[in-house]
Formats: sequence, structure tokens, C-alpha cells
Amino acid sequence: MDRKNEIIHTHPLVGWDISTVDAYNAMMIRLHYINSTSQAAEDAEVDRTLWLTTDVAKQLISILEAGIAKIESTEYQDLDHRKH
Repeated sequence: MDRKNEIIHTHPLVGWDISTVDAYNAMMIRLHYINSTSQAAEDAEVDRTLWLTTDVAKQLISILEAGIAKIESTEYQDLDHRKH
């Protein structure tokens, strides 16, 4: 299958559990998501437990901040308005 025509199924993130695990110098994260628009957030699916080192957590924060900055930038908003 051609990758550019590949369908990516997405699920809205509605919550998470995050805690530190001192014994491993790491963090634990579980994401909560819904499968359909008719599913209530209270009935969200809870994904598997993932471990993040502090380095990986810092990278994730950096990527999230960059994505937020891009979305909130004037350039991105101008492009979005032209599409509609």
C-alpha cells in the first residue's frame, strides 16, 4: 500500500494517569482515549502502561510545546482559514 494513501485511525485523548516511579528514576503514563464520538469520556479506554525516562519525558514536552506553538502561530491560523 502507498504510504501517502494510508488511512491513519485516530482516537481523541480525553485523559491520562502520570506518576513518578522513584525506584526506576522514571515516570509512568497511561493514556485514556475514546473510540467513537458516541463514547462518553467517563467510559474511555485506558491504554497500556508506558515508562518514560526523564530524557524521553523532556523530549516529549519539547515536541508538544513545538506543536502547540505551530498551531497557535498566526501563519498556521491563516492557512487554516484559507482552507474553509
